[in-house]
Amino acid sequence: MSETTAYDTLVEVFRDELAIDPARVHPGASLIGELGFDSIAFAIGLVSIEEKLGVTLRQEELIVCKTVGDVARLIEQTRDRVAAAGPALPAASAVPAQ
Repeated sequence: MSETTAYDTLVEVFRDELAIDPARVHPGASLIGELGFDSIAFAIGLVSIEEKLGVTLRQEELIVCKTVGDVARLIEQTRDRVAAAGPALPAASAVPAQ
């Protein structure tokens, strides 16, 4: 099965969590001007994106996104950054055995 694209996930989040008509969503759509985002919509979207994609977005990076395409690129960059870092070690393995 192919991996869901960041853009596809955004359309789902906007539709399901924010009740935005998917026909209004396109890569160049302005989050604030065209889609009517406010601070609550950003917070709901952030949590939903993180839950659906398993990535943690930095709020300071998300807040500068102006369009749907900007958010999709941020998600992809975050996925790439996580993939490049490799799997994290469990916290218990960092404690030396006694």
